[in-house]
Amino acid sequence: MAHGAGVRGGRAGGPEAAGGAPVAGDTRMTLVRTALRRVWPQPLVGALCGVLGLLALLVAWRATPGGLLGGGGPGGVAALCMVVAVVAAYQFPLSVRPKVKVYLASVPFYLLVALAPPALAVAAGGAAALLGELSVRRARGNTVGDVASEGGRRALVLLGGALVAHRGGATPDVPALVLAALVLWVGDILTAPLVLAPLSGEAPGRIVGAVARETWLAEGAQYLLGLLGALAAARAPWAPALLVAPLVVGYGALAAAQAARAEAERAARESRHRSTHDALTGLPNRALLQDRLEQALRALARDGTRLALLLLDLDRFKWVNDTLGHATGDALLREVAARLGGAVRASDTVARLGGDEFAVLLPEADAEGAARVARALHRALDAPVVVDGQALRAEISVGGALAPLHGADPDALLRRADAAMYVAKRGRLGYVLYDPAQKRGDGARLRRAAALRAAIARGALELHYQPQVRARPGPAGLPGWRAEAEARAEALVRWPDGDGQGRLVSPGAFIPLAEETGLIVPLTRWVLGEATRQCRAWEGAGLRCAVAVNLSAWDLQDARCLDTVAGALAGAGLGPERLVLEVTESALLADIARGRETLARLRGMGVRVALDDFGTGYASLARLRELPVDELKVDQGFVRRVAADAADAAVVGAIVALGHALGLEVVAEGVEDQATWERLAALGCDTVQGYHVSRPLPADELARWLHAQPGAPYH
Repeated sequence: MAHGAGVRGGRAGGPEAAGGAPVAGDTRMTLVRTALRRVWPQPLVGALCGVLGLLALLVAWRATPGGLLGGGGPGGVAALCMVVAVVAAYQFPLSVRPKVKVYLASVPFYLLVALAPPALAVAAGGAAALLGELSVRRARGNTVGDVASEGGRRALVLLGGALVAHRGGATPDVPALVLAALVLWVGDILTAPLVLAPLSGEAPGRIVGAVARETWLAEGAQYLLGLLGALAAARAPWAPALLVAPLVVGYGALAAAQAARAEAERAARESRHRSTHDALTGLPNRALLQDRLEQALRALARDGTRLALLLLDLDRFKWVNDTLGHATGDALLREVAARLGGAVRASDTVARLGGDEFAVLLPEADAEGAARVARALHRALDAPVVVDGQALRAEISVGGALAPLHGADPDALLRRADAAMYVAKRGRLGYVLYDPAQKRGDGARLRRAAALRAAIARGALELHYQPQVRARPGPAGLPGWRAEAEARAEALVRWPDGDGQGRLVSPGAFIPLAEETGLIVPLTRWVLGEATRQCRAWEGAGLRCAVAVNLSAWDLQDARCLDTVAGALAGAGLGPERLVLEVTESALLADIARGRETLARLRGMGVRVALDDFGTGYASLARLRELPVDELKVDQGFVRRVAADAADAAVVGAIVALGHALGLEVVAEGVEDQATWERLAALGCDTVQGYHVSRPLPADELARWLHAQPGAPYH
């Protein structure tokens, strides 16, 4: 049944499905298809085929002596069996190629022509085609016109075959049977456009060629099998029944082969998908991004177009995995992937490169378009991601590179977008477009790192100390003095620039460099040694002053951290109660398990621990209760606006209340004026620090400053 090569599945029988060249992009062929659909509307074609089918039945009736059954015989029983076989064949098509299906109905149609009188063959065959088509179309929601077209054209083809088969009498001879098979075969192919043209819009000639090319082998085999059955019936009416067993076995074998092939194709598709897509998020992976980037760059070279590549990763994602578990991290990545995909155009590609790193390929995008998409990506992640009832903020750093401006090959673009992302992440800038000056600055950065390494080794650094004082009146009646009758100051490292004019390199310039290069560990070791020795020197001079030193994430992860602290205290001969170690919230949460263990052991040594910059990270209330800390230092971003902004005042008040409820001292840094100090005191803050109290001072100036304070009880 050749027409099955195209009716099922819409345009499957058109030239594209049949292996011809696709014509979707050809304007002329599009116009031809539109015209054909107007000339061949389905209702009109269905009505025409229905009329032709009725005419075919009338002709067959008049050509059959003795009426419908032609004088009796086995025709009626054979016709009933063939109708059942035809309807069954419609339900179980075989795929000979992707989108090309063959329905094994040609054998029963042929046997109808060979065994039944013409009138019965046409009537039963047309009814079988109607029933079979109706059963399929009803399930797939197609129109009545399709059903009428199939029934009518099938009756017309069967009429031609029956008239040829019975031209010499009731019993066909061998030449008549062979000729009838050819008529059915050719007629089936030639009338296929009656059904397919209204659906596909393809030219009838192309449909005929496609159907013949795709189904000649399957249809030829069916008509040969039907011919054998008809020849056997010439000797014994029951002989065609012998064909049932091989038909069933053969069809079962074909169906099994088809199922195996379908399973193999499905497995191959899944394998191809797995090789090009990320298993967790379903996004394209690095390999597919590389392929699409190469194709886009080839198009760029050919057509003079442009493109942008964005690289981005999640900030502090490691904390999510370490503290909340990998299941939560995976859920966060899936939601981020979905939001990123929803923030770009259909022509853009969002890919996951691995871990928490993603890429976005933007064809036809310039610098402004890349920046606009970067902003859209940030907005897409503004709303918290709720996982198992916990709201998480997914913040990203984005770097961009343009082609051909920044490179014309995939590796160069990826490197430069990655360099820009690194700058955005380091400076917390959100989005940075690659600048060649960044590359030129790499040499200067390396020279600066080498100079810092040498300065640490020579001890060519300085420590300045910024005092921390009580926010409310102490025992002496003056604000600022701690109840335990000792002063305290935070040690802040300074780097003379070596120009002989006493200028200092900004900490904002060399502290991030130290963290990026790993020099922060020896730098912290030097600061600890110098600060503890100075504290012991003050003590020897009768000045009771504790000292606070900052630890970075690198320090917490350093296996020698405990030995470094213990060695500094022992080397200076200083008691651990005089040392406070400040750890930022983000540094602690970079590796929460290890950080918590390290801090717990430091507290076990008698050292106090302060959680710095509190309020800017992800620490939840439940985890804060578990952290081994003694103090909370409120981030100065809240403190600086506390006197003018009611919202910031509410945040600080909540932090103070939380800290006191957990038995922690609360310190506010960044106090720049008296109004801020007074507001913090009213909110219950314990200790303040900032330029309104004092700027950071060299050790000898701090000592003089402390001695000059009236009523100070520490000396």
